[in-house]
Amino acid sequence: MRNINYLTALLSLFSCLVLADNETSDLADLDFDELMQIEITSVSKKSEKLSEAAAAVYVVTEHEIRRSGATSIPEALKLVPGVDVAQIDPNKWAVSIRGFNGRLANKLLVLVDGRSVYTPTYSGVYWEYLDYLMADIERIEVIRGPGATLWGMNAVNGVINIITKEAADTQGGRLSLAAGNELRGMAEIRQGFEPAENAQMRVYAKGRSLDESLDLSETDQDNGGDYLQTGMRLDIQHKEDQWLTFQGDLYRDDLRQQHTVPGFESPYTNRVVNGDIDALGGNLGISWGQLRGLDSELSVKFNYDFYDHQDLKYSERRDTVNFELQHQFVPFNDHELVWGAGYRWSRSDAASSSIISIADPVEHSDIWNAFIQDTIRFPEQKLSLTLGTKLERSSYSGTELQPNIRLSWVPDQQLTVWGAVSRAVRTPSRGESEFILNVGSAPPFTLDPSDPLPTMLQIVGNKGFQSEWLDAYELGIRWQPQPVVAVDLAAFYNNYSDLRSYNMGSASTQVIKGETFLVIPLELDNNIHGYSQGLELLTTWQAAPGSRFRLVYSIIDINLQDDAPSASAVNPISTVAGRTSEQLASLWGSFDLSSSLELDLRLYYAGERSWPDSTVSSYIDGDLRLAWRPLSSLELSVSGRNLLDSAKQEFIAEPWSVPSMIERSVFLQGVLTW
Repeated sequence: MRNINYLTALLSLFSCLVLADNETSDLADLDFDELMQIEITSVSKKSEKLSEAAAAVYVVTEHEIRRSGATSIPEALKLVPGVDVAQIDPNKWAVSIRGFNGRLANKLLVLVDGRSVYTPTYSGVYWEYLDYLMADIERIEVIRGPGATLWGMNAVNGVINIITKEAADTQGGRLSLAAGNELRGMAEIRQGFEPAENAQMRVYAKGRSLDESLDLSETDQDNGGDYLQTGMRLDIQHKEDQWLTFQGDLYRDDLRQQHTVPGFESPYTNRVVNGDIDALGGNLGISWGQLRGLDSELSVKFNYDFYDHQDLKYSERRDTVNFELQHQFVPFNDHELVWGAGYRWSRSDAASSSIISIADPVEHSDIWNAFIQDTIRFPEQKLSLTLGTKLERSSYSGTELQPNIRLSWVPDQQLTVWGAVSRAVRTPSRGESEFILNVGSAPPFTLDPSDPLPTMLQIVGNKGFQSEWLDAYELGIRWQPQPVVAVDLAAFYNNYSDLRSYNMGSASTQVIKGETFLVIPLELDNNIHGYSQGLELLTTWQAAPGSRFRLVYSIIDINLQDDAPSASAVNPISTVAGRTSEQLASLWGSFDLSSSLELDLRLYYAGERSWPDSTVSSYIDGDLRLAWRPLSSLELSVSGRNLLDSAKQEFIAEPWSVPSMIERSVFLQGVLTW
């Protein structure tokens, strides 16, 4: 009842403000025509208008990031249709596109300025290590659907490309301070300057401290965190037709975590223990580009990344080197050709623990690739046809071919209809190939009344584990029926094969930490296949010059089948499909109350998520941000998160999870620029 009252009050405020009109309007500066003309690069690896892209793509602009009050990248991704974002605890997030969500989600490729940040250890992303200044992000391009033809393996259900601003756009200084009950403190400072003629540079530092969350009995957990990150960017316009960029970041995180781990001694039951994470990492990148005529551009990129991750489960030092070459040119009239090649080498040095056993501490892996894509335009028919493919070879899976075909029809500036057929591959990770995980224990006689030994359940890696495959079919429409109304609708059908499954092996006795256990192995295999289908809708309405509404809705249906013999299979399908909300929705209202006062209200809904032994209920919640600019160089704001409930559970991590409740939070922020 309390939630309904809050909801009624917020909706009433929406209706009162919908006709707000002001002499000066921040929102009025962003009309739909401008938004549709935004240049994006993630769909075709070359600049193209958002309105003409033959893909389900959304751009989170710097304007939306600021108006949302997001202090982290996952918070900003909550704005995107079809992106499922759930907070696990103060430090961890589950982020996915078109299903298969999880802490270890492995069908989503994440990039920062085109640099892949996934880890081959589990083919996922440590979101907590991407703690950039939100004000330095120019835009976040989100592709829903495969992007493997250009971006390669693991770009299965989507691609997220976080694009930072050029140094020329961050000249001068910026200081931001924030504090609240959950965001205990945050300080950001950035200075931009010109070290030489035709060169711009910025340096920054950011620190955050997060409060702990609550367990299901609403008792404080020991899982807060302290973050520190610093970095720089230097852009040099070497000549009129050449440019050079140096970028680098360094972070150090001290994160407190709790884990549910097996009991290795009497009474042999699972127990909750503290296991802090110490993380150190960074990256260094160099990119060079040259215009080689009116219709030709050549670029080269080199990146080095490393992280040193230590926690209760395992410790790992990983070093990665990546090289990319790309050439874009016009070979014939009405053809735009992009081709390129790349090489990625990675070295992992990992240490075992009582929870994870690793056969070979040191492992090397590499990936080489080559791609080509041609966009053919038919001006009279107002059609664009894109044909492309990527050839890629990985240490884990051999050679893979990932083609796509895309077609768009743009009869006028108000309408775009597009369709696509694509193939994408998710390659095995190091963990799936060789790790052995002790995931749960049980006392003697629990599973078998005649067995006096305690039982240990293990997940066993398989060096023969193969790639997972996706064949995707998409259809979409972008329509602006009125100057103040825009609609973006996408439908998809995904056909999956060779997905990860678990076969129950023969039980055996093993000595673990000096105790004898009856070990039941769950061996990884590729027996699951099936499909998902869904719709994603975005509707935007400029109700008045100073009032804008955005309605986002998505629905997905996942159907999977395990082909392994029933006697030897453990059915993970309910976990894979159930942990994704079938329906997601949000309503965001932005209002310029005056030339110096802004209000943003957001309501959102997430459907139920289910696991074999637990359920996370559906919920409706809301966020608020009120900002005031007393001076052109000073902004003061108050932001509220999860305002409709004192605390709620959003997700359960896998594996070794300790359920957490996400609390209502409020923080104050001040931003000074010079």
